[in-house]
Amino acid sequence: MDKPLTLIIGLGQTVGEAIAKRVLEDGHHVLAVDPSQTSIDDLKKATGGKADLFVGQTHTRLGLRNALAAAMEQFDRVDHIISIPELPEADTILDLDMDDFQGALEKTSWAAVETIRIFSQAMLEREQDQNATMGQNRQVGTFTFVLSLSAELSRVGSFTESVTQNAIFGIVKAASIELARQGIRVNAVIALRPRDEQNDEWLKKRTPIGRAAQAEEIAEAAVFLSHPSSTIITGQSIILDGGRQRLSGILADPDED
Repeated sequence: MDKPLTLIIGLGQTVGEAIAKRVLEDGHHVLAVDPSQTSIDDLKKATGGKADLFVGQTHTRLGLRNALAAAMEQFDRVDHIISIPELPEADTILDLDMDDFQGALEKTSWAAVETIRIFSQAMLEREQDQNATMGQNRQVGTFTFVLSLSAELSRVGSFTESVTQNAIFGIVKAASIELARQGIRVNAVIALRPRDEQNDEWLKKRTPIGRAAQAEEIAEAAVFLSHPSSTIITGQSIILDGGRQRLSGILADPDED
């Protein structure tokens, strides 16, 4: 049986690398696309050259079609899409620049719709060529979007991030219903993605476990949602928040007791 292909769209800071390594452990082919040559070079070193890499835009129709063309040329298939949308800069609704806001929507929610449209069509065409039959564990393909915790919880000063991440999760839920009968699943991993704030005191007081999700934990969740053993799961999210949503108030500092 041919090895499946996982296409990683956007690498983020550390999550894309962790996902690529984890997928390679499962024996999949990996093709990663990112607009940053530096990020691509870093991933090549991190994976020992085992991942196939492509420098290109991840939010335009042309960029996404080029990524599909690269996948079909090298592997003649695409099975799993793991997308890591770009996170916008901090802002508030009162100081919002509407041109920047429109651009952020195009890079996130618009791109999410185009990603699903372009690659689901390729998945379905391949299935028709193979004359696949309907079965209990039938899986034509999967989409997994790695979103920030702003998809569930808003924070003052992150207006555009909250709007765009919520919009993508809305797309996940709506698309999952549209594509379920075709054997395509659409899900999300929602986590406080690794960034500068992950170890600050503000976070520790509001997260029972006391830290952000690690890149390897996000990767594990994303790979699980792509696996055939999870074919019953679609339109859902795995939330990696360290218990934050269940906490009322803030945690006391043990050093103050």
